[in-house]
Parts: sequence; C-alpha cells; structure tokens
Amino acid sequence: MTDQPKEIRAVWERTRALGQAVETLDKRLEALEDQGLAEAVAELSQVVKRLAEEPKAAKPSVWNWGTFNPQQQAQAWEILLEWMEETFRPRWPRAYKEMLGYTDKPTSCWHQHPDMVEALSGLMASYHWAYSDPESGPLRVAEWLDRWLPGAVRQGQFILQDCTGFGPDAHKADPWENKAVEKDTDAVRCRIHMLKTGEVSS
Repeated sequence: MTDQPKEIRAVWERTRALGQAVETLDKRLEALEDQGLAEAVAELSQVVKRLAEEPKAAKPSVWNWGTFNPQQQAQAWEILLEWMEETFRPRWPRAYKEMLGYTDKPTSCWHQHPDMVEALSGLMASYHWAYSDPESGPLRVAEWLDRWLPGAVRQGQFILQDCTGFGPDAHKADPWENKAVEKDTDAVRCRIHMLKTGEVSS
C-alpha cells in the first residue's frame, strides 16, 4: 500500500521541483521590485526617446574664427551682429557701451580687433548656454549675469584701452614692429632645443 507506482512518484517529484522553482522565482521578483527597476526602465526609456528626437532649434556651437572660410565668416558676422543689436544692446545697454568703447566716444573700432570679436562670440555662446538651452536653469542665468557678462565687459575694456586708431588703415600696422619679439621667441626655441637634447634637465 505504501509503494506508489513509478509514474506517480515521478510526477510528484517533478511537481515538487516545479514548486521550488516557482518559489525561487517569487523571491527573485520580490528582490527586483525592491530595486525599483520598473521606474528605472521607464526613466531610461524617456532619456532614449529624448536623445532620439531631433533638436527643435540648432544650438550655436563654439566658433573658431581662424578656421572659417570667407563664406563662413560672413555668416558668423551676421549671426553675431544680429545677437548684439537685437539682444545684447537693448537688454544690457550699459554693458554694451562699456564693452565696446561707446562710453566716451561716439564711434568704436571694436570690429577691427580679432580678440574683441572672439570675446563677443564667447559671450554670445555663453548667453545661449544660459538662456536657450532646454537643460538650463536659474543657476546658469545667474552665472551669466554675475560672471560671464561682467568678465566680457572687463575684457573688452582691456582690449580697447590703448587703441587710438580709427579709419580703414589704422589697425593694419604691426603692433609688435618696434618690439624684440623675434629675439625673445628665438631664446625660447633655444631653450626647447636644449631640453630635447638633454643639455638642460628642467
């Protein structure tokens, strides 16, 4: 009576094994639920979706004026001038005047100074980073107002402080023509050579 047929015993053992497997799966599911995987997967799905979407507006990238061809320079000048006259000048008129040298003079040669053009391009790029980037927030705006704008104004004033030239030919002269620049750079090149050959160690 106690002996069970082989088939029944095999079914019972298989059922017991399945029960243990289900119990193990239940424990694993509980552990996964505790980790909040459902929320993480949903969040990851949203991130992937945002990355796959095309940007609604092109963000201005960092400009390298030295690599621009004439057509690219013309386009860059148009973008920069539009931002200066439609955003920078009306919203921050005092900073505009102080940076570009309009405080004491009715005209300015700012556009003839490559370092000024670079400073303005950087200011415009940082403005878009603070105000146009969808991922921006109040801290970026505060940083632009407190750090980047005043810094650019100081930089512009520094660039123009010793400039007295006006007119089409005023900025064509070599500002280093009376300086011993070649002699100084030759000394530096000599130092580099000595370091490479081991004549000096540091």
